[in-house]
Amino acid sequence: MTSHDSAVWSQTIDTLIPRIHEVDRNATRIWFRFYPLALADAFARTDNPEKLAHALRLDGQYRLVDQCDTSHWFFHGHRFWPHVKAAVIKQATSHGQPSASPDLDLLATILAVAQDAAAAAHTEESLVRGIAAVGVMTLQQIGLAAFAHAPGTAEGPSGLARKSPDQILAARRKDERQGLMGLIRGAANAQYRVTFDERRPDAGFSVISHTPLTNGSARDTRPYPSTPRRCHEGPIPVECRTASCGTCWIGVLAGAEKLSDVEEQEAKLLKDCGYFTKTEAKPVIRLACKAVASGNVTIVIPTWNGFLSKGGLRGL
Repeated sequence: MTSHDSAVWSQTIDTLIPRIHEVDRNATRIWFRFYPLALADAFARTDNPEKLAHALRLDGQYRLVDQCDTSHWFFHGHRFWPHVKAAVIKQATSHGQPSASPDLDLLATILAVAQDAAAAAHTEESLVRGIAAVGVMTLQQIGLAAFAHAPGTAEGPSGLARKSPDQILAARRKDERQGLMGLIRGAANAQYRVTFDERRPDAGFSVISHTPLTNGSARDTRPYPSTPRRCHEGPIPVECRTASCGTCWIGVLAGAEKLSDVEEQEAKLLKDCGYFTKTEAKPVIRLACKAVASGNVTIVIPTWNGFLSKGGLRGL
C-alpha cells in the first residue's frame, strides 16, 4: 500500500495527531517510538539478524511481525482492530494486487482506512485514526502476507474495553486522595498511583511523591515471570537506576505534566538508545529511574530495550 521513509512518517503523524481523539493521542505517539521503522528496516537489510540484535543489545520482544494483533493493546482503538485490519487489507488490494508505491499520499491513506473502519464499527473516525496509522505502519513493516495471516482479533472484553473514552480520560486525570493521614504527613510524603495496564484493576503500584517511578516499582513484590524482559524488581525492568542502561524506558499515556522535567543525563541516554531524540521537558517517552512523580501517572512498559543509535540507527 505505502512505502515511506521515517521522515515522511514523522511528518504525517505530527499532522495526524490533532485529528486523533484525545484518548489515543499519546498512545499513538508512544507506539511509533516503541516500533520504529528504522529498526524494522535494519532487520530487513541484514542477513544475520542474531548478530544485529547482539550489536544493538536488544532484549525482549522487539519484532513487530510477532505482535501484529497485540502491539497496540494500550489503545482505546484496539477494540476496533478487526475493522481496521480489514480496512488496511482492502486498501492494500484495492487495485487487484498489493501496491507499495511511495507516490501514494500517506495521510490520505490513513484517513481512508479510518473512514472505512469507523463505518464498519459504527463509531466516530477520530477514535480509529490512531489505530489506523498503526495498521498502515504495521503493514509496511511486516508485509501483506504476514499482516493478512495474523488472526486480526482484538482481545476480549476487559475493564478498559468496557469504558468510554470520557471514562478513560477521567480516570487518568484523577489523583489519589491522601486522607487525614496524608494531610498529616504532608505533601512531601504523599503517595500516588502508577498504572501500567489499564485493562486490569490490579496493574498498578504506589510511588511516594517526588521519588522516581522505579522506587515504587521496586516495592511491588508480586512476581512478573511472564514478561518478555527481565524484571528483577517489580513490573518495570531495572538494571542501574542511574540513567546508564536504558532498560527502564516507558511510555507516558497520561500524567506527563506530573513528572519532573527531563534533565541532561536522561535526555542524552534517551538519544543514545534511540528512544527519543527531540528536546522536550515532559515527553511521552521517559526513563523511569529519572521520572520523579508528583501525581498519578498512567504508563506503558515496552516489550524490549536496546541501543539503536549505538548500532548506527540514527535519526529515529
